[in-house]
Amino acid sequence: MTKQTSALAGYFGGNRMNAHHVGAALSGCNWVGIPFVGGFSEVPHIEARTILCNDKNKHIINLARVVASDSLRPDLIRKLRRKAFHPDELKLAQQLCRDHEPTGEADLDMAEQYFVCCWMNRASKAGIDDEFNGRPAIRWNADGGDSMVRFQSAIRMLGTFSKTLRRCTFETMDAFDFLARCEDVKGGAVYCDPPFPGVGRRYKHNAGQTDAEERAWHARLRDALERFQLTRCVCRFYAHPLIDTLYSNWERQELTGRTQANNEAPEILLVRNDGGKARLFA
Repeated sequence: MTKQTSALAGYFGGNRMNAHHVGAALSGCNWVGIPFVGGFSEVPHIEARTILCNDKNKHIINLARVVASDSLRPDLIRKLRRKAFHPDELKLAQQLCRDHEPTGEADLDMAEQYFVCCWMNRASKAGIDDEFNGRPAIRWNADGGDSMVRFQSAIRMLGTFSKTLRRCTFETMDAFDFLARCEDVKGGAVYCDPPFPGVGRRYKHNAGQTDAEERAWHARLRDALERFQLTRCVCRFYAHPLIDTLYSNWERQELTGRTQANNEAPEILLVRNDGGKARLFA
């Protein structure tokens, strides 16, 4: 997969910058379950034979299903290429996505509208509680990039991204129900990129709106992961005291990411590698 094919959607908190580190941490695994798949930025870097992608956001999973379909994807690309980059196009797509949540068979029309919401809107709005609001970022001078160019680039990458998505299966479960279904087997892995403490409160499906709610939610997630004795567990977070406390015995890799304002932010990749019997990071 090329570097340009970096995400299916411009998701809030997406991991396009460090996605390759996740792929390396999951190297050698035959099956990978992802309970919070978000914008799918890590998926092209995962070499597992089977990838099970889950998210409670039914719009992003529906878009992935359509892009994975050889019969639906050409129509999606054709429809998107005909779009004019105009605030009214985005406004209509936002209204339709607010009013209709995909159910049942893969829905081409809703995939079209959600793609417009993700890529015609300002960057990194997908997944948050007001993702279906706002106007396009219109360029009024010659400085910086152009949102229309970003929109067209995202359309072009769909054909390449489909090669990854054809290896995937999809679910829209609660993350804890998803983890409870995952079997504890050698060669398997779980990758978690959950809502981060603090900043993650902006997600529509978050870990709570108070410190106490987040502490309880993240402790529950840690406990759900530590039941695995054979399955490799990998987690991504911003550096945070709560995460340091909960995952003090996990292997840790320090990384540098970017905030939504494009400022540097310390990130950590945490690994409980095959029940803690082997070290992954040198």
